[in-house]
Amino acid sequence: MKKIFITVFLAGLLHQLPAASLPSTQRTDGRAVMAAFAEANKVANQCKVSIMDGTKVLCIGTLITDDGLLLTKYSEIQEARQPFRIAGNDRRLHRGRLIAHDIGTDLALIKSDIRYPCGIEWGSTKDLKIGYWLTAGVDARPGIRCGIVSAYRREIPKAGGALGIQMGEEGQENGGITVDLVTPDSPAQKAGLRRGDIIYAFDKKEVFTREKLRATVQAHPGEKVVLSIIRDEQKQDIKVTLGYYTAVFGLRERNLKMSGSVSKRRGGFGTVIQHDITMTKTDIGGPLLSLEGKLLGVNIARANRVEFFALPVERVREFLKKNSGAIKKAGSKL
Repeated sequence: MKKIFITVFLAGLLHQLPAASLPSTQRTDGRAVMAAFAEANKVANQCKVSIMDGTKVLCIGTLITDDGLLLTKYSEIQEARQPFRIAGNDRRLHRGRLIAHDIGTDLALIKSDIRYPCGIEWGSTKDLKIGYWLTAGVDARPGIRCGIVSAYRREIPKAGGALGIQMGEEGQENGGITVDLVTPDSPAQKAGLRRGDIIYAFDKKEVFTREKLRATVQAHPGEKVVLSIIRDEQKQDIKVTLGYYTAVFGLRERNLKMSGSVSKRRGGFGTVIQHDITMTKTDIGGPLLSLEGKLLGVNIARANRVEFFALPVERVREFLKKNSGAIKKAGSKL
């Protein structure tokens, strides 16, 4: 009887308390808050584009010149057909091709046929601190979401490469490393590796031990390599695009299973800005902007349901400088 009385009392008390949730206009996507980000919203909607393979949106991109040069996340587009289909803010479908990429940062540079102002003004992250307001261009209305810097700038550990096999017998007397199991939907399966194949070389360099093959694969995430194998006593070469360990095996972790769809590559970028702006996997590749609408970086990963990473604008500019030759060859200017 006592338990029933307490339950009824608490229910009545809670009924009298004000609602715990904020009024919709005061939420981070509410009208009152969004009004403060009007300038950033204008820039985001001008510079963000959607990159598609057929009708499927892979990710978004950040338009950085008025003659169609844009940045995005390489690992999300590397297996897509080219020319890419690109939806611009002029409500037209455009085409674009990859002209440069960088494994270290996972940035890709695309030259498209877009010919309208990008609206970009380059900013700086020098004075960025925890708690500073940020906005991100996203692939949904109203075009941006807002949040704050949620952690000190930090290094994200390197994401090792992955083949997606279980290794069996090894050694020179075995002829190499036997493939005991091929993980479904892994780089190994996509390349046509089979159970019973014997791997004896990686990019023409002999490997006869599991440890050597594991270390070699981990050192080349996202790269296209050639594996030399023995199948049915016949030697042959197989081309493989290595994956990232976090993408091939990471979803076994409980936290990631609860995080929904995450980026294929979630680590190994070097120094990043961590923020709390809620984004989907396809929102990655777009601009990270200040309250005033200045470009502070490019969103590079949805690591899990609470961690989102962006490459600082200074590192983006280093990538562009490194690829100035490709930019010039494509007929663009920065």
